[in-house]
Amino acid sequence: MNRIVTAVAVLAGSTMLAACSKEPAAPRTADEVIAEAGKLEQPRPGRYETTVDLIDFSVPGIPQEQANAMKSMMGRASQEASSYCLTEAEAAKGFEESVRKMTEGQGQMKCEFGRFAVDGGKLDAALTCSGPQGMTADIALDGTASAEASTMHMTMVQKAAMMPGGQMRVEMRMNSKRTGDCE
Repeated sequence: MNRIVTAVAVLAGSTMLAACSKEPAAPRTADEVIAEAGKLEQPRPGRYETTVDLIDFSVPGIPQEQANAMKSMMGRASQEASSYCLTEAEAAKGFEESVRKMTEGQGQMKCEFGRFAVDGGKLDAALTCSGPQGMTADIALDGTASAEASTMHMTMVQKAAMMPGGQMRVEMRMNSKRTGDCE
C-alpha cells in the first residue's frame, strides 16, 4: 500500500475517524478539524487488531491481466490482520494529535480537509493530499468510532504522472477493535 493509504489505515485503526454532516464552502483549517476530532470519544489504551477488506482497486491504462494481478496482491495483503498497542500516553492525546500530523504532513504527504464532521460516534471526512513529484490523493472517509472499535469506509483516487493511466482508485473497509491489554 502507498504511504497515504497506510497513514489512513493507521488513523482508522486507532479509531480516529467516523461519519455525518454538510460540506463547508471552504477547506477546514487544521484548528477546526482538530476541534471537531476532539468530539470523538477518547480511545481506550490496549491492544488493537485491524483488518482491511479491499472492495475495489483499479488502475486505468494498464492491461487487465496486470490490473488483476495487482488487485489480487493487494487483496491478499489486506486480508492479514495487523495489531498494535495503544499506550495510555497515546490514548490520552485522543485523535487531535493524529489529525495534526496529517495536516502538517506525514510521509512526504500533506493533507487538507475539505470536510470533517463528527456527530456522536460517526464521521464524514474528505481530504486532499499532495506529495512529491506532483502526486495527489483525494480521499473520502466515513464510518463509526468508539472507545474500543471503529469501522471506516475509504475511497481514494490517487493521481501521479508516473502511474500508468495517470491514476489509481482504491476502495476499502477498515475494522479495528480492542482485543485486550498491552503485554
